[in-house]
Amino acid sequence: MNATKPDAAERARPAGPLAAGRSAGDPADRLALRDLVESYAAAADARDEELFVSLFADDAVLQVRYADLDEPATTVTGAAAMAVIPRALRARYPETFHLVGNHRCQVDGNSAVGETYCEAHHLHLDADGEPADLRMVIRYADAYVRGGDGVWRFARRTVNARWQQVGPVTASALSTRRSV
Repeated sequence: MNATKPDAAERARPAGPLAAGRSAGDPADRLALRDLVESYAAAADARDEELFVSLFADDAVLQVRYADLDEPATTVTGAAAMAVIPRALRARYPETFHLVGNHRCQVDGNSAVGETYCEAHHLHLDADGEPADLRMVIRYADAYVRGGDGVWRFARRTVNARWQQVGPVTASALSTRRSV
């Protein structure tokens, strides 16, 4: 094992605080945490900076990691700074679609850890000016904290992009032709 550079086996497990085993905790808390992860997807797709920022604790950290890279591609610290994420999406992709799947979490008082599966689509124009979809398979690793107001927020979110694929798109807002 190389101490400075993780090998493929070490990178196989996503980084961040992952829920181990079955979900545990009060069902109301687990439902609130599911709403939090779904709100993240909705805020990203709507480019809603205010909602996006509100989902994070004041000292939260968001990290974006790709399975083929040793170091994080992006790290954002502090709730106010999180507005950079929907802005970056708006600048690069005319439309995105995040479909949230499995969500597991373990609640311990006012803190929790969780893991969420997501398939994300990013509509864009490719190098030839044709509409394309950057599809990413993501496993989010989360640490959550309940604020003094009783609302759950992200204390830490690690976006683990496990793999991606680019493919053609028809019948989109960017399309000039329909395939049907």
